[in-house]
Formats: sequence, C-alpha cells, structure tokens
Amino acid sequence: MSENKAIVVTAVKTLEIQDLEMPKIGPNEVLYEVHSCSLCTVEQRVYSGAKNFGFPLLGGHENAGVVIAVGDDVREYKVGDKVIATLGYCGECEYCKTGKGSSCKNSMKAKKRVNFPGPIIGGGLAKYLAVPSWQLCKIPDNANFDHFALTEPLACCVHSIEKARVEFGDVVVIGAGIMGMLHVRLAKLKGAYVIVSEVDQARRLKATEMGADVTVDPSTEDAVARIKELTNNKGADVVINAIATPKIWPDAIGMLAPYGRLVAYSSQDSKEPVGVDMDKLHSKEYEIIGTVSPTMESNLRATKLIALGMVDMETLIDSRYESADCTKAFDRASSPNTYRCIIHI
Repeated sequence: MSENKAIVVTAVKTLEIQDLEMPKIGPNEVLYEVHSCSLCTVEQRVYSGAKNFGFPLLGGHENAGVVIAVGDDVREYKVGDKVIATLGYCGECEYCKTGKGSSCKNSMKAKKRVNFPGPIIGGGLAKYLAVPSWQLCKIPDNANFDHFALTEPLACCVHSIEKARVEFGDVVVIGAGIMGMLHVRLAKLKGAYVIVSEVDQARRLKATEMGADVTVDPSTEDAVARIKELTNNKGADVVINAIATPKIWPDAIGMLAPYGRLVAYSSQDSKEPVGVDMDKLHSKEYEIIGTVSPTMESNLRATKLIALGMVDMETLIDSRYESADCTKAFDRASSPNTYRCIIHI
C-alpha cells in the first residue's frame, strides 16, 4: 500500500502534496481509498482567499472510492465495495435521527478521518481515510467514480427540491452554474415547467440541454416581467435562487405567484441586509425556505439517480487532473463559468 498522499491548501493560492499517516480504523469504521474527488466552491473559495477556515486545510467532501478494510463491528460493507463518503453525520443527535442531518449537532466534533493538524472538510483530497460506516453509501460495482464524486452536490439539490415540494407547475431557477443545472434536471423529473434566469449565453444553452423549457437573460430584459408573461401573469409556484448576489432577492420575490415558495439555496457570503415586504409575504402567503447540505436520505436518492442514468453527470464535468497537476486543477476550478473539475487521487 502506497503512502497516504494528500493535497493540502497551506495558504492562499498555495498547495502542497503531503504524506500523511495511514489512518487506523476503529471497530465501526472502514478504511476508504479515494479514487475521484471533485473541487467544490468551498475548496475554490479557500484557495482564492474568499473563505478562511484556517491553514493548513484538507478539503474534498465530494468524492468516491473503495472500501479496502473493515472494522470488526462493520456489517453492511465489505472489502471491494464501491462507495461514496458523505459529510460528518453523527447518527446520534436528534437531527440525524429525524432526517435532518444537515443540521447535525456533532459534525464538527467528530473524530478526524486522518491525522492532520488543521481543519478537514470531507478529507477526500487525501488518498486514505478512516470513515464511520454510517457515513457511507454503496454505489454500483460498475460505477464511474468521477460521476459519483458529484453525489454530494446532486444530493444538496435533491434536498432543496424536496423541501420546495416541486411538482407540476412553474419553477424558476436563478443561475445556471452546476447547482442551478442540477435543480433544472430534478425539477423536470418532478414534472415542472422550468424557466432559467442566467446572464451567460453559454450557460443558457446548457440549461436548455439539461431540460429548461425557457431561458431568460436578466441583463437584457426585465426578468420579473418576463416570468409574469410566461406564467399568464401569475408568477412562479417555486423560485430557486442559486447565486450568491444579495441584490437578486427583490426580483426573486417579485417572480412568485400567490402561495409561492422561495428557496434560499445559494450561500450568501455578504451579510448585507435584504429588505422583505412583510405585508406582501403575509397577504400573498409566500413561503421562504432555507436549504443547505443534504441529509443522509438525500445522498441515497442521489446515488440511485446517478446509477439509473436519470441525471447526466458527465456534462457537468469540466476537466480531469491527476494529483501532480493539482494546482492546474484548482486554478481551472476557480475560473468563472467552470463546472466541476475532478482530481484523481
């Protein structure tokens, strides 16, 4: 077995390939070998300096790999199983036990998956990890690791779509990055009529390929007026905001039909206050829904969607790199208008 190499962010715009100790597994853990790791916006923002969780940092929460050893008390998994490793659900708190593991009380208190001096977000940028068995999901024996490395972002959108109760009706997706695209595909699977608002022409074209019925360019037309026109002056049943621009919220609310549901999907780095007409919220009976990470159930559903070929993950992969080219991978992933970059660990 080779050394446990890891791609570590040691400072802004600085990566090192380090050798870590091989993890020792406990009775309820598996030794997990990472094959593919996707670079999420978390890694991109840390690398660019937009976010600071502290250095050194080991990222990689979007990953897929193989079980190469199991603890004595593990029953569900065996050596050779292909799996994805989810986020740090403790499986013990009230939220985990009631299907709300995205708010797990103990995820930040968990035992580290590998001996590492700094913060770990997933850890999939290391070759080997010790992962509790309840944080795994099996994937098919013929799984494409690159595709299943995108389970977590798909699961985030599954969680969002389910909370929004998307069904037959009008759905607006604001932003056609990878998360917007996944929302488009999932909303179509639910039977919705999907309208995408996006300024970039190439992304509007890709949104159409993913199933969007209509695309709108808010830089050249009044998006709110166009949405009203497309929905017989009613507005959309669901509006999903997948961009991190605070100024979008008044328009997002303006697109809603009575009883409409607004999904606050994208993280908002800016703490700029957003004005909300509370009387309109009251009189139109709007719902504002926050959504963040997936639950364990969302991850399971996402693996099944990928396995059945119901969501085309290949079209959302921009490029692939080996570990030795990690700087090229991070630079490419941090470029505007890029979808996911995969590193083979």
